[in-house]
Amino acid sequence: MTDRLCLEKADVTDRSWNPAGAGKVSFGNFGSGRKPLKRLLLTLPALLLATSILAADAKPAAPSLGAKAEKLIAESLPVCSVSFTPTRTALAHKLPTNMVGNVIQLDSTRGACQGQWVTIISNQGGFYMGIPWFLDDVQGTLEEKLQQFTWKTMQENYTAVIDRTRTREGLYRVKLLMTTERGKMPMEGEIDPAGTVFFIGHFHPLSEAGRTARLKELDHYISGSPATGAARPEVTVIEFSDFQCPSCQHASKYLKPIMATHADKVRYIRYDVPLVSMHPWAFAAAVAGRAIYHQKPELFWQFKEQVYDNQEKLSAFTIEDFARGFASDHELDLKRYDADIASPELKNEILSGVGLAFTNDVRSTPTYIVNGTFVDPGVDGVALEKYVEGLLKK
Repeated sequence: MTDRLCLEKADVTDRSWNPAGAGKVSFGNFGSGRKPLKRLLLTLPALLLATSILAADAKPAAPSLGAKAEKLIAESLPVCSVSFTPTRTALAHKLPTNMVGNVIQLDSTRGACQGQWVTIISNQGGFYMGIPWFLDDVQGTLEEKLQQFTWKTMQENYTAVIDRTRTREGLYRVKLLMTTERGKMPMEGEIDPAGTVFFIGHFHPLSEAGRTARLKELDHYISGSPATGAARPEVTVIEFSDFQCPSCQHASKYLKPIMATHADKVRYIRYDVPLVSMHPWAFAAAVAGRAIYHQKPELFWQFKEQVYDNQEKLSAFTIEDFARGFASDHELDLKRYDADIASPELKNEILSGVGLAFTNDVRSTPTYIVNGTFVDPGVDGVALEKYVEGLLKK
C-alpha cells in the first residue's frame, strides 16, 4: 500500500513550472530525504515499499511488457510540471505464473513528482498498474492473511470480504474494510488463490484506454459530487481534496482563473477525500458541504471558500456550529440540512468515495485528474492551467 499523504504547503509552492517538463509524467512521494509530506490515513512505510518490490540484485533488466502496455503506462502516469528521471527494474517477488511485470520508479527535484508503480500484464490480456501487497510472513486463510498484514504494516484494523469466483486472471475479488471512527471504509482489490499477493485496484483489459478505465471506476461517486461549469464539457477537472489539509487550502483557488475564462467548456468536480485518521474535522466538513450542495448547489462553492478562509480557526469542536450557522445564514431548510447531516447513507457515501479514490491510485491531497489523466498542478496551479488550456486548443 502506498502512503496516503497531504502535501505540505512548502511542496506545493517551492518548485517552478518548467516548460521542458511539460507532457512528462510522475506522481507520489516515497521518501525523498526532504520533509514535504505528512502521513495520512492509510500508510505503508516507505522502507517496506522500497525493499519489497524491487529486485535484490543491482538493477536487473525489466521484462518487456509490449507496445499495448507501454501505451497504457503512458496514459496512467501523471503529467508532471518538472523534469524527472525514470528507471525500470525487475520485481523481487514472484508473480502468479500467468503474469509478468516490472517496477517503474521516477525521481525528481519536486517532491510531488516522485513515485513507484508496479506494472503487470497477464496471459489473459489484462493490465495492472499500482502497488500490490506481497503477503510475506503471514499465515492462515486469505482473510486472515490480509488482516494480519494490514495490522503488522499499518497498525490498522481491516476485515476482508472475498468473492471466490475467479476473475479472467484467475484471481478473487476482495472488498477490504477499514475500521474508522466514522464507520467502515471500503477499498477494492484482487488476490491470488494461493494468498501470495494482493493487488489494490483491478486488472483492466489491455485494449481499454487507461483514462477511460479510471473514469469508469470513479463515475458512480463523481456523479454525486459537487460540480460546476459546462454541462457538456470539453475538459473535466476532478479535484481530490480535504477541507483540513493545509496544501488543499493553498490549492483551493487553482480553478478560479480556469473557470473564470472557460466555464462554458470546462467542468470542475470537487471530490471529497477527508483523511479521517489525521484530520479530525475534515469528515464533518465534507458531510456538511454535501448537505448544503443538496439544497443549493451554487452555495456549496461559497461554503468551500469560507471553510478554507477559516481553516486555521476551525476545530473538531467548532466545525458543526460553523457549518450550521452558514446554512442558517443562507436560508437553507434546516430540518432537511440536519437530516442530511445525520444520514448514515451520506456518511457511508463519503467513506466509500475515499476508499474508491485510494483504490484508484489517488495518493495525496490535493490531486487533480483532467480528462482521466493525473496532472501535477505545479506552483500556484500554473501548470494545471496551462495543461487545461492546451487541451482546449486541440
